[in-house]
Amino acid sequence: MRRRRMLALLVLLGPLLAQAEIRVDVRKGADSGIPIAVVPVGKASRELADVARWDLSFSPTFEVLRPGKMPQAVLSGHAPDWNAWRRSPVEYLLTVQREALGNGRVGLKFHLLDVLRGRTILARRLEVAQHFRRRLAHQTADAVHQHLLGVPGAFDTRMAYISQSGRGRKARYRLYVSDIDGHRPVAILASPHPLLSPDWSPDGKQLAYVSFELGHAQVYVHHLRKGTRRALPYAGAHSSAPDWSPDGRQLAMAMSIEGDTEIFVYTLATGSLRRVTHSRGIDTEPVWEADGRTLVFTSGRSGQPRLYRKTVGGMPASALPIAGRYSASADASPDGRHLAFVQSTAPGGFGIALYETASEVVHPLSSGGLDEAPSFAPNGLGLLYANTVRGGRPGGKAGKQVLTRISRDGTIQRQLDIPQANVREPAWSPYRH
Repeated sequence: MRRRRMLALLVLLGPLLAQAEIRVDVRKGADSGIPIAVVPVGKASRELADVARWDLSFSPTFEVLRPGKMPQAVLSGHAPDWNAWRRSPVEYLLTVQREALGNGRVGLKFHLLDVLRGRTILARRLEVAQHFRRRLAHQTADAVHQHLLGVPGAFDTRMAYISQSGRGRKARYRLYVSDIDGHRPVAILASPHPLLSPDWSPDGKQLAYVSFELGHAQVYVHHLRKGTRRALPYAGAHSSAPDWSPDGRQLAMAMSIEGDTEIFVYTLATGSLRRVTHSRGIDTEPVWEADGRTLVFTSGRSGQPRLYRKTVGGMPASALPIAGRYSASADASPDGRHLAFVQSTAPGGFGIALYETASEVVHPLSSGGLDEAPSFAPNGLGLLYANTVRGGRPGGKAGKQVLTRISRDGTIQRQLDIPQANVREPAWSPYRH
C-alpha cells in the first residue's frame, strides 16, 4: 500500500519533481508524502543527520519521521534492524555517518536504503573542510531529492539579504551572504547608507545591489571571491532594482533620468545602455523571464501598481491579467512556468502569490500582512520572502522584519529568525558550481 501511494505521488509530480543560531518555526506542514527517516550512525553524526532531516522536511513530497517515532534513533553501524523498520511507516531510510579525517577536514558517508526491498539504492562519501561540515548534510539531502524525485534539491545553496540596525543617523546597513538555512552568515558590505535589492549573477560569483552612498540610488556589482565592487556608469542617473539576465551578460534595471523612471538594459561587456519602456508612469522592478528576451516589471501607468510584460525590442508592454488593485515585485521561476509577486490583501495588507504563466491562474501563498520581495529557489520548488511580525504573528504596521521560506505549493512555511536585526530583501542563490 505504501509503495502504491509513493508511485501515485511520483506520477502526479512528474518531472517537476561564527555558526549563527536560528530558530525555525514550522507554521504549516504537509500531512502526507513519501515516508522517509534520517538516522545518524553513532552519536557524533547527530548534527549532520538533523540538518539533512530539516532539509528534507521542507519538501512537501516527503513525510519525514520524527526521531521520537523511529524504531532506532541511532545506529551503531550501517545495517539497520530490518524487521523493526518494516513494521514502521517508513519506505526509505537515510543513514548518515560523520568521519573525522584530520588536517581540518571532515567526511560523511550516507546510505539511502529501500526498506521494503531491504537494500541500498544510493551510497556516497563526501568530504569538506571542518568549517563547511553542514554542507555535507545539505549535499546529502540534495542527492536524495535528485535520486527519488528526479529534480535537483536546492539545500546546498545560499541567500543574500539586507539587515538594518539602529535608526536615523545611527542606522547601519549590511549585506549578508549565508547558507540557505541561515547558518554561516558573512557580511560582505557594511554602510551607513541604505542598501537594497541584492540579485545573484547566474554563476553565483557576483551580486548586484543598490547603494545610496553617492547621495542617490546607484546600482553596484560586487565580485564575492575577489571582494571588489564597482558602480555602473552613467553618473547622475538614479538606478535601482537590478536583475541579471539568464545568460549573465546583461542587467535590467530601473533608471531615472530627468525625473522619468523607465526600464533599461545594461550590457556589461560593452557598457551599452538600452531603453526598454516609454510611459508616463513609473516603471520599475524588472525581472527577466527564462527565455532571456522578456521582462516583467511593475508600472504605475494605469494609476495603480500593476505587473506588465514586454519583450526587449518588441511590441508595447501589456498588463498581466491579475485581478486586484495592486500587483508588484515579481520574480520569475527558472523554468518559466510561474511568477511570484506581491499582491494586496484585505484588510490593507500585502501577501505573496503565484501566477501560472500558461493558465494565467493566481494562487495566494501567504495570508498577507506586510509580505514582500519573493525570490525563487533555483529548482523553482520553493521561495524566500520578507515579512513583518508583530507580537510573534505576521502582519501589523510595526514589528520585527524576518525572512520566511515557503514551498511552491504553500503547504510548508518556515520563519527563519536570524539574529541580525530587521532582515529583508532575500535573494535565493543559483546552484553552487
